[in-house]
Amino acid sequence: MSTLDKLKEKFNAKPIPNNITFDEVERLSKSYGCGVVSGGKHSKKIVDVPSGTVIPIPMHGKYVQEAYVKELKELFDEIENRNQEVD
Repeated sequence: MSTLDKLKEKFNAKPIPNNITFDEVERLSKSYGCGVVSGGKHSKKIVDVPSGTVIPIPMHGKYVQEAYVKELKELFDEIENRNQEVD
């Protein structure tokens, strides 16, 4: 199992994990084809151009808060569904 597969598994664990770092979110976002934009001193934005979705994530501490992980999960599920329709 690749490190990316392990990261996806961790990300999709239930209940929503509260130990996902910003680096992990960035790596996973890029694997789904999303852009990662620095939004100033204290935030990053995950951007999915085809759907026009922008998810701002405030950077407080080392980990991403649970609410933002949930939003990202929904975005990644949407991207997977969109990619399956194309195949």
